[in-house]
Order: sequence, then C-alpha cells, then structure tokens
Amino acid sequence: MSNIEIEDVGRVRIVRLAHEKPTNPVGKQTALAFMAAMRDADADENVGSVVVTGGENRCFSAGGDFNEARMLSDDEIVNDTIDWCTDLYLSVLNMSKPTISAVDRHAVGLGFQLALMFDWKLMSTRADLFMPELEHGIGASMGATIITTACGYDVARHVVMSCRPIGPEEAMRLGMMDEVCEPEFLLDRAIQRANRMSRYPGIAFAATKKVLTEHMRRALEDTRAASQHVHRESFRAKAMTKHFDNILGTVQETEVVSAG
Repeated sequence: MSNIEIEDVGRVRIVRLAHEKPTNPVGKQTALAFMAAMRDADADENVGSVVVTGGENRCFSAGGDFNEARMLSDDEIVNDTIDWCTDLYLSVLNMSKPTISAVDRHAVGLGFQLALMFDWKLMSTRADLFMPELEHGIGASMGATIITTACGYDVARHVVMSCRPIGPEEAMRLGMMDEVCEPEFLLDRAIQRANRMSRYPGIAFAATKKVLTEHMRRALEDTRAASQHVHRESFRAKAMTKHFDNILGTVQETEVVSAG
C-alpha cells in the first residue's frame, strides 16, 4: 500500500503512516490506502483492534499534501478533496473494532482532525495539535464541525480562531486526548490499550460504538456540501498561494506544515 505500513502484534493491527517525509502529509492516494487498510482490518477475524501511528520519531501527520493542495483551483477537484477527507474520517468511525491513535510530534489540520476520530487517543509529551488554517487563508469548516461535535462550541471557536498549537496538558483538559506518555513508551502504551479493548465482547462493543459515533458521523455527512462551498471560495480567492509557495520552496522535512 502506498505510504502505509501494516504490522500485526498478536491481535493488534498496527497501521503506520509511512510517507517518505517524516511530516507524513496525507494526499488522496495515501488516504485511499489508509481507508483500504481500515476495511481490511475490520474484516480480518484475526484482528481484535487497530493502532494508528506516524511511526517512530515522526509526525502523526502534519496535514494535507501541499503539492496536491496547490492544485486545488478547480471546483471539481476541491469537491473531490472534501469527499475523500470526509471518507477518511468516516473510515475510522465506521470500524466495528476498537481503534487507538498514537500521536507523536505534530498533528496538524487534517492530521489533527483524523486523530480525533479514534475510540482512544494517546499523545506523547512532545506532541501538539494544531489548526492554523485561517491565518493562511484556508477554510476550517471541517475542523470546526469536528471539534464542535467532539468538544463543544467554545472549544472549537478558541482552537479555530486562535490558530495556535495545543500541547498535551491542554489537550487532556479539553477532552481531546485520553492519555499522555513519554515518546519512547507511546506505541507500547497504545498496544496495551488496544489489547485491553480487543478483549471486550465484539457484538456489544460494535453496537455501542455505532450509537456513540452516530452524532459525529452525521455531522461529517451534514457538513460535506458546506465544506465544499467554503473550500471552493477559499481556494478561488488564492489567499493561501503565498503560504503554499513558501512551504514548498523552503520548508525542511522536519518542520511543521499546515493542512487544508
């Protein structure tokens, strides 16, 4: 699979975002490969739970792929991008098995939003969550919908409008993360949690999760058209063009980039 690595540790399926850049940008092909990996894990009787990570000493995901985002000048491409982003998030929510995210370094924009889709969320002490879209002229409608649904209006308003990173302590206080640990223990802790949750009787877990995630799934579906409109208008205005050019021209692989 493109930019995705799969490893099984007992009944835990580890899905690694494995882009050649350690920032782990997510474009359409990576998203499609990720969705296929989630479907395969859900259908595999030998898999009890799924852990998603960006890999050792790598970002969970610093957002969308700027090489693709820079091409979002056509309305149909913008609409398609919002569709696959929405489907990416839904692929986690639709899993009948427990899912755990292990966030290290940075989760930005799309990466931030993806990290919030999981049943249990872990974060390293050096990680942060970041949604800087508005200061770069990019619509933040999907992020606003996701954070409002998960954490409430005032939290979403603050995160989206401030455009500043959220560290582990604040992420825990806001209910965005469930556990924080040192980076070297992050994957092991995620696997431990996954093993525990995989022992829950499957039928009861799947039925409960379906009810628990219904509000988020519905919110994502309901915001598709509105988010497509917001992003069409944003990209038509080209306010983010200078930002994209600066990032693609000068950024080092270890720097944080924002997402669409």
